Parts: sequence; structure tokens; C-alpha cells
Amino acid sequence: MQPKSLEIHEPVVLALIGAVTAWQGALEQTLSVSGLTYPKWLLLRAIRHGEFTRGRPCETAIFLDVPQSERLLRELADDGWLDFAVDGAPCIAPAAGTRLKRAAQAIKALHSVSAGQFGTSERAALSGLLHRMTATLQDHTARHSRHAAWEQNELSMVVPDEIRRVAQQAIAA
Repeated sequence: MQPKSLEIHEPVVLALIGAVTAWQGALEQTLSVSGLTYPKWLLLRAIRHGEFTRGRPCETAIFLDVPQSERLLRELADDGWLDFAVDGAPCIAPAAGTRLKRAAQAIKALHSVSAGQFGTSERAALSGLLHRMTATLQDHTARHSRHAAWEQNELSMVVPDEIRRVAQQAIAA
């Protein structure tokens, strides 16, 4: 006999979602003090542990595809967290070592206090779920923006910034 799956409106699920949402909020607040986001933190951690290869997806608690990883690498380098070797491989900038240790200590303290009742795999799964939900909402917002532009003028089109820049460079060339 298989156990019945939980419905989204059941108290256990609602309590889990509430607890994880609160934990995620505390984590994001803790990271924001250092100027980081959760995906940036995961990428920095993977780089520090030698688990990241440029040009390949980064499979951490949340999946970071190549374009997202590259965008995060640029942002982290701009913020002084990363340097790049001659071959283009990212490495933690010497000046960022102390900041990285402080961020790691703050996150460790947060884990021990607020997420002690969840196992590592449970936290990773629930955090991944929240990030997928956030990505879905962001995607929905982008689609809504495109649809709103189309409603104003059927010939209008919303083009992502990266594609717009490439198109402008191509036209200029």
C-alpha cells in the first residue's frame, strides 16, 4: 500500500512551506549583508571546493545552467569576489577570502539555529523548490510583460537585454 501524497493545503505541507520560507528569508538576509544571493553563494562554494568547471552546468542545491553561471561569474568578479586564471578558470580573489569566511560562519550559525529540525537533503530539496517557484514567477512576469506590450501594439516586442545587445552589435558591424 502506497502512502497518500500530501495535498498543498494540508497543515503539514503548509507548516513545512512556512518554515522553509522563513528559513529562506533569513538565509537571503544573512547573505545580503555580504552582497550575495543564494545562487551566488552556491557558485562561490563550488569554486572554493573545486566542484565547478567553467562551461558546464553547476549542480549544487539548485541547478545553475551555463548561461546563469556565466552571468553570476561576471557579477561576482565585478563585486570583487572572483579573479580569473589565465585559462579563464574562476578562483576566489585573495581580497575576498576573509569576507567569504565571515559569510560561511554566518550561514553555519543560521543553519545550526533555524534549520536544525531539517536534514541536509530536506533543506536542499525545499530550497530548490522555492528557487524553482521563484524562477517560475520571474518567467511568468516576463511573459506577462511581453503580453502587455503586445496588447498595446501588436507589432511591439519585448527583447531580453542580452539579445538586444547582440542585435545592436550586429547592426553596428
